[in-house]
Amino acid sequence: TDVESQRIQQMQGASQTFTLQFNAVQAQLPTVTTFVVTDIMPTSATCGGSVTADGGAAVIDRGICYNTTGMPTISDSCVHSGTGTGTFSQNLTGLTASTTYYVRAYAINSVGVAYGDTVTFTTSAFACGVSTLTDVDGNVYNTVQIGNQCWMRENLRTTLYADGTSISLGSSTSTTTAYLYCPNNDTSNVPIYGYLYNWPAVKHNSSSSSANPSGVQGICPNGWHIPSDAEWTQLTSYVSSQSQYVCGSDNRYIAKALASTTGWNSSSVSSAVGNDPSTNNATGFSAVPAGSYYGSYDSFGDGAYFWSVTQSDGYSACYSYLVYNYARMGSYYGSKYNGFSVRCLRD
Repeated sequence: TDVESQRIQQMQGASQTFTLQFNAVQAQLPTVTTFVVTDIMPTSATCGGSVTADGGAAVIDRGICYNTTGMPTISDSCVHSGTGTGTFSQNLTGLTASTTYYVRAYAINSVGVAYGDTVTFTTSAFACGVSTLTDVDGNVYNTVQIGNQCWMRENLRTTLYADGTSISLGSSTSTTTAYLYCPNNDTSNVPIYGYLYNWPAVKHNSSSSSANPSGVQGICPNGWHIPSDAEWTQLTSYVSSQSQYVCGSDNRYIAKALASTTGWNSSSVSSAVGNDPSTNNATGFSAVPAGSYYGSYDSFGDGAYFWSVTQSDGYSACYSYLVYNYARMGSYYGSKYNGFSVRCLRD
C-alpha cells in the first residue's frame, strides 16, 4: 500500500542518515606517541614516535616538531617522516649546544593534527676538537682548537645556506651571482676537498668585515662565521708563536703545520708543504690543496686558497693560501669571481 511504501522510504532514509552519522563519528584524530630522545650531541639528536591508530582516516603526514619555548606545533621547526601508521625516527640537526629543546611527534589525517606528549632534552656542551657540527645540508664536519679559535677542520661542502636557500653550481665566473664549483671540475673531489665558492656565495648578501670576530655568518652554518682577514692573521700569529709548529729557524715557516699530510704535490724546497708531507699537520688544521677556479680550474694538488670576508676594494677581497713549494702561509687579495675554499670559525 501507499502507507507501507512511505514507511519503507522513511526507514531507508533513516538508515542512510544513521550510516553517515556513524561514519562521521568513526573519523577522528590519529593516536600518536613521542619517543625518548637519544644520541644527544651539541648540535644534533635523534627523536622518533609511533602512530598507533589512524583514527579511521589515512595519515597523510607524520614526523617531529620542535622548539625551545614549549608545546611545539607544526608551525615550528618540523622534520617530516612519511605517511601512515607505524614507528619512525628522525635526526634533528643544526641545533645549538647547551640548549633545552621541546619535541612532539605529530600525525595528520583529514580530521586534523594530533600530537604525542612533549619530551624535553638539552643538547650537550660543544667541545671543540671533540664535537662536530652539521650544516643544513646534513654534512658533518670535524673541528679543531688552535689557540683561542675553534675552526672547522674540513672545507665547507654545503650546497645550501643556513636558511635553506640553494647555491647554484657555476660554469662561469661572476662578481654578483653566488656560485659554487667542484674542485678540478670533478664531483668525486667534493667529499675530501669541499666545494670552491666565489665571494658573493661566501658573504651571502652580507657586508664586508675587517673586525675580529667578523660577525658575518655568510655561507656558514648557524653558530659559525666567515673569518675576517684579521682572524686569519690571528691564526698565523698564534701558530708562529709556538715552536712545535715552526719548521726550521724562521718562525714564519708554519705552512707544514697547517697543511694535510696527503694530496700535495712534491717539492724539494726546504720546509715547504710538499717536502715530506707525512710530517705535516702538527696543528690539525688539515688544509687540503683544492686549488681554485677563475674561469678555468687551477692548482689542484698545488695550493689551498681560503676566502676571508674582508673586502680590499670594490672588485677584490682578501684570502689566505698555502702552496706546495712554499714554507709560509701567505695572504693576498683576489677578484671576487674567484672560486676558493671556505673554512668557518665558531662564534
